[in-house]
Amino acid sequence: MPVFTYSAIDPETNKTITGKLEADNLRYAKEQIRNQGQIPTQLEEERDLGNLDSLAERIPILGDLISNQVSLKDVNIFTQQMHTLINAGVPLIESLYLLEQQSENKHFQKILKKVRSDVIAGDSFSDALSRFPKTFSRLYLNMIRSGEVSGELDKICERLSVLLDKQMELQEKIQGALMMPFFTALVIAAVTIFLLIFIVPTFSNMFGNFGAELPMPTLVLIAVSDFIINFWWALIIAIGTGLFWFNVFRTGNGKPFVDQWILTFPLIGTVLTKGYISSFIRTLATLVGSGVSLTEAIVTAAGTVDNYVMRVSFERARESLLVGGSLSKPLELSNTFPKMVVKMIAIGEETGELERMLNRSADFLDREVDAAVSALTKMIEPVMTIFLGGILLFILIALYMPYFEMSSVVLGK
Repeated sequence: MPVFTYSAIDPETNKTITGKLEADNLRYAKEQIRNQGQIPTQLEEERDLGNLDSLAERIPILGDLISNQVSLKDVNIFTQQMHTLINAGVPLIESLYLLEQQSENKHFQKILKKVRSDVIAGDSFSDALSRFPKTFSRLYLNMIRSGEVSGELDKICERLSVLLDKQMELQEKIQGALMMPFFTALVIAAVTIFLLIFIVPTFSNMFGNFGAELPMPTLVLIAVSDFIINFWWALIIAIGTGLFWFNVFRTGNGKPFVDQWILTFPLIGTVLTKGYISSFIRTLATLVGSGVSLTEAIVTAAGTVDNYVMRVSFERARESLLVGGSLSKPLELSNTFPKMVVKMIAIGEETGELERMLNRSADFLDREVDAAVSALTKMIEPVMTIFLGGILLFILIALYMPYFEMSSVVLGK
């Protein structure tokens, strides 16, 4: 039986009481506390410390890797099916049970089971989902909450599904564009290391037998080869430590600097910038169309963008609205948004069709992302080929230069 930790106020003494109790679900736990004459203020289910998964989730880095096992695709399928069931008149609790049984993701099944249990206990659907922020984003929760208030949860789920489809499509484009240079660099590194470990030592032994003075490029190449062979473990530790501290810096105080630096990359920065803007505008359109106020929608939409510089640029638009200004003006002043997009948003504000113009702007930016990805792909192939050729050329020159010295030694004899 689940164990709950709670905080409650004793009406007679006005003191806060904490404790633990066993109950089938959250609702029965609340009833037990009220039956004791106390007012519950906080109630949470205690994790089983004997459960290996639960213990692993508490480990700082490993926990982040294994606790977020629900993909955007899983959430999208759940949302689509929720729309179908609710639209067909199936009650929310029964819908959650059916989707829980149908899900192939075991971790997601546990989440849906807990959500269903909390809804049975009297919580709203959005409050139950909010206990899993790594699975259901702030955007998702706000839209579900607006659907509950308006009584149009099925329509909101449909809007969410369309939005998630677009987000997944955009995400795949950007990831595809970024993966190509990564894997190409990986191949270059693998080829270089192979030559340094298996080919260079062979030549190094040959050079030693002749006793000729080696040129500087050859000495540098042999020194690098010897270091990798003898101190590979130190290299791995150095790279691992560097990546760890870079990640700490990137997610901490250094995030603004790293995010700004990423956006300045040739072509890659262009792809990311247009992708962030497209995601923000489409999310904003979906929120506005769902009845969320524009000022709140801007904050929520900006929160879905994982780049500090871009997020601050988006949030400034909210400040303009709060003082009675327009949405398009601060976007234009940011020098981030394409002029075409700013003009379309301005027309939407003037004509009262902001949602439609925002969606059109997002479609326009999606095409821009496609063009940027295509340009990036065409540029990376020759650049990486030249880079790999340069490395191989240096290695070949460094290996064959000593032959001239060896020829001089042989002829001198």
